[in-house]
Amino acid sequence: MNNINQQLKDKISELEQKEASMRQQEEFLRLIYNNVREAIFVIDVGNNGEFYYQGFNPAATRLTGIKDVLNKTPIEILSPEMAAKVEQNYQKCLDLKATITYEEYLPFQGKDRWWLTTLNPVEDQTGKIYRIVGTSLDITKRKTMELELDKKNNFLEKLLDNLSDGIVSCDRNGSLTVFNKATREFHGLPRQAIPAEQWAEYYDLYLSDGKTMMSKEDIPLFRALQGESVRDVEMMIIPKQGKPRTLLANGDPILNSNGEKIGAIATMRDITERKQAEKAVAQLNEELEARVQQRTLQLEQANKLLLGATQQLKKSNQELEQFAYVTSHDLKAPLRAIANLSEWIEEDLEDKLDDDTRYNMNLLRSRVHRLENLINGLLAYSRVGRLKSAPQTVVVGELIAEIIDSLDVPDNFVIETIGEMPTLVTEITPLNQVFSNLLANAIKHSDCNNGRITISVTEQADCYEFSVGDNGKGIAPQYHEKIFTIFQTLEARDVKESTGIGLAIVKKAVENQGGTVKVESNVGAGATFTFSWRKLREDL
Repeated sequence: MNNINQQLKDKISELEQKEASMRQQEEFLRLIYNNVREAIFVIDVGNNGEFYYQGFNPAATRLTGIKDVLNKTPIEILSPEMAAKVEQNYQKCLDLKATITYEEYLPFQGKDRWWLTTLNPVEDQTGKIYRIVGTSLDITKRKTMELELDKKNNFLEKLLDNLSDGIVSCDRNGSLTVFNKATREFHGLPRQAIPAEQWAEYYDLYLSDGKTMMSKEDIPLFRALQGESVRDVEMMIIPKQGKPRTLLANGDPILNSNGEKIGAIATMRDITERKQAEKAVAQLNEELEARVQQRTLQLEQANKLLLGATQQLKKSNQELEQFAYVTSHDLKAPLRAIANLSEWIEEDLEDKLDDDTRYNMNLLRSRVHRLENLINGLLAYSRVGRLKSAPQTVVVGELIAEIIDSLDVPDNFVIETIGEMPTLVTEITPLNQVFSNLLANAIKHSDCNNGRITISVTEQADCYEFSVGDNGKGIAPQYHEKIFTIFQTLEARDVKESTGIGLAIVKKAVENQGGTVKVESNVGAGATFTFSWRKLREDL
């Protein structure tokens, strides 16, 4: 009996110890329940499959602002949308009969809230889940940072994808981390997690010669990963499908705030068109150089020909001088002899000549004089521009006065100089020829009793324009060009004695000085000849 009582006392003592231990555990759990930062909530599963809250710990009440939850369903304390979301997760825990963890967005008290929630199913003795104990950790700050980081990453990705340069980077292990759109287009391939040893072969990387595949040590990104700053490395990508590209690459290591190397980055600029342009320019330069050499050779040959032509021209000029001498001496002398002989014959046969014979003898002498004038005119025309003289200061007014004095000006003629004539530096002989022929021509072809000639001048930037006008019978417009042609006359020589060389000499002399000559005239309205005379330097 005593033994039974002792066993009973021992049993009671054991139970009391277990009860005390349970109270201690319960108090420990209650302290945890009441003092942890995580929200703890208990949900009972009803026989009808509905969920009933049995309690929120103080942290859950503080975080959600919900106080009275006992025996209430989610729809009674949450918005319909939130209630549907949490019930879906509770049901998932029941169906899986396992602990589940997930992130969810549930706003409370007018604030955005992100939660890391864990649901733990509690079974009874039959294995039926009758309760769910959940914990939720407020991860709003972390989630906000993650979302902000995602935005920055998206922005950075968009920015990199809109660059025309290729951007590629890798981590410290050589795994590619950035591979923007331009890089993908260069290679025609997506980013692949392959070791550096395979980069060149997989991504078709070649040296600038386009024939030699890069070794690992040649690749700018790998060199940067080894700590080198790479600048302006010319390389080529020759994809298996696509067009070859020439790139200019730079690279640098990526360091953290402690100066530790954590990766590398490389940029690649497409210079294909520039290289093609440089090649085209080089080819063009070669062609141009060849053309220059060819032109130089042609110029040398032309210079030789020009030298030969100059020598030939010099010889021709000498021959022309000789011809002029022969013409003036050997032709004019016989002509004078013919004229003299005709006079002597006429004197010797004076008593035997009738009027017709005397007329013919006079006609003979006039033809001899005409031929002599033609010879003199040809000689004067041939010498224009060929016989050069040193430029000298010419007072044009004095020159004109001397020419007028030398001409046989009829008494009924008036020659007037309008305005002040310039003083200029020029060859005097051609200017003398021009004024002499124009004045003589105006006197010769005047048909009125009161002839009038006016001489005027207009100064231009680089020349003087002289005009010689008369009140003669004028020239029809259709002959304005013809009169400057050698031997051209508007009247028969028997009517008006003329060689037809004077105006041709004027045109040649003016044009040899770089000027032009023209006439303004109509029949019965006189004629005005205007010619330009180039300035050699500032007038004195």
